[in-house]
Amino acid sequence: MSDRKVVLKMVLSLDGFATSPDGTHEWMFEFFGDDSSERNLRALDEAGVHAMGRRSYEIMGPHWAASEGPIATAMNEKPKAVFSNTLEKADWGPVEIFGDLGAAIADLKARDDEGTILVHGGPTLAQSLTRLGLVDEFQLSTVPIAIGAGRSPFADLEQHLKLEVVDEQRFKSGALAQVLVPKR
Repeated sequence: MSDRKVVLKMVLSLDGFATSPDGTHEWMFEFFGDDSSERNLRALDEAGVHAMGRRSYEIMGPHWAASEGPIATAMNEKPKAVFSNTLEKADWGPVEIFGDLGAAIADLKARDDEGTILVHGGPTLAQSLTRLGLVDEFQLSTVPIAIGAGRSPFADLEQHLKLEVVDEQRFKSGALAQVLVPKR
């Protein structure tokens, strides 16, 4: 098996939500800037495959396919892995569709491909990966806004998840990026 890491990359509100209760996340975009873009581009460059759930794929695909620039290039050119039991066709490629999450991650980790398995998580996928213990590294950016309610990637954990901060960077917007790894 290769040493590929599963890296979960998410933006969270100050109160720990990845989306509003209705699934929207537009509130996060005002906190993106040149300094955070550089960090995001580094994470995208380190990716060997972009992994996501069906909903994220359906939102991100049309956006990035119609966009230009270095982030769009990194998103469009690299392979995608979509975890879904309902998606039958995927046009934003190159792409593979996987049903069983655990088996898919094992398959992707076993490949000799280079780069991380960069998960652009929606909260449901993040919850599943976290509960199964499949995340090797969390790249979380917390933005200084409280939204009061929403969907958390850490909801419904069966036991506490202890993490160690291994890197952090504060941005001009007030956002804080942290890299955390599970304490084993």
